[in-house]
Amino acid sequence: MPVSSAVIPDGAVVVDHSSIVAVGSFEEIFSQFPDVPVTECSGVLLPALVNAHIHLDLSVFGPVPQESSESTMCDWISSLLAKRLSSNCSDDEIRDAAEKAARDQYASGVGLMLDISNRYLGTFDSCPAEIVSLLEMLGPSQAAQRDAITTISELPSERMVTGHAPYSTTPDLLSYIKKRCTAQNAVFSLHLAENRDESLLLIHGTGCFAQFLKDRGAVSDTFPIPGIDTSGVVGYLQKRGILDRKTLCVHCVHMSSEEMKILAESQAHVCLCPCSNRFLSVGTAPLEKFLDFGMLPALGTDSVTSNPQLDMWEEMALLRKNHPTVAAETILSMATLGGAVAMHRDNRYGSIEKGRTSDILHVHGEQYEKAAYPQQLIELLTSGGRPERMDWLTFSE
Repeated sequence: MPVSSAVIPDGAVVVDHSSIVAVGSFEEIFSQFPDVPVTECSGVLLPALVNAHIHLDLSVFGPVPQESSESTMCDWISSLLAKRLSSNCSDDEIRDAAEKAARDQYASGVGLMLDISNRYLGTFDSCPAEIVSLLEMLGPSQAAQRDAITTISELPSERMVTGHAPYSTTPDLLSYIKKRCTAQNAVFSLHLAENRDESLLLIHGTGCFAQFLKDRGAVSDTFPIPGIDTSGVVGYLQKRGILDRKTLCVHCVHMSSEEMKILAESQAHVCLCPCSNRFLSVGTAPLEKFLDFGMLPALGTDSVTSNPQLDMWEEMALLRKNHPTVAAETILSMATLGGAVAMHRDNRYGSIEKGRTSDILHVHGEQYEKAAYPQQLIELLTSGGRPERMDWLTFSE
């Protein structure tokens, strides 16, 4: 199942060390490479899944449930902060939990992750997946902005940094971080439009985020932000020079058509996290509209604090349930190629084709063998949750 092209029944892949050399039908491939050893696989060959949004450093805290059906996202953030402050977890405990979560992702078929963390975790030798790590910075007030810029200026030049969200980061700090990302040719990831109260804060200085920041003495000198018009928060980000092909906007639940059009025209990317959105009761992202604007969103799990399952297969299954008119092929593409493109790693990930990584996912089981045609097979993969039988075909030296 190449993803970038049609399903190949009785297909074959030729690999040379770490890369794919050729893809096609077995008959065609065997005629070209008759002397190459053959590994027979019963089932489906897939490219690695790509988790384009995860917070590995939060893994140590476990799920943080909403207190009641009346709770707001700000209440959940307060609960998470309280749990972090009271946990007394050591750096080693935080890192060990993050490494375990990364291993679990790889075991579930994820070969590439974009990790957003508040601390540098280093590399995990026990996890073969590639992890791109961004250090997340917040600064909702002028004083916090100065502290954040000082912290960033003292980091090694190669350390990649990103912003948290428009409601938690001053305009100048967002611009500062974006300019640094541009100089590094790095991805700039930003939580955006996850909750309706974000726009209330930025436009009117009201809503739960306004009260949340006021309680911490951080709102008076930043929000509301003057000059935000009908283009909303997305238009504000565009005017600040934040949006371009290296920008990844995460969640994007509450957006107008005008805002989606701006994102599409700026060539920014979108990452949806449906299971986290369900857990926090913030709504459902308008997937069909993004597709209408020619955008292929990526998929992410967010952290275990807002998504206890932390499973890309469940993200696909929930999308199939929430958006039954969206083709199963599109949802599979979101979990693979969409994430790879958003991370600008589609030269190695996202599809099975020449030049891509030779780390290929092998999914097998009776339910897949009984599929009568490719469409039925893709439906099973995207709607059935995590496969019972799955392993990696790795050929790199």
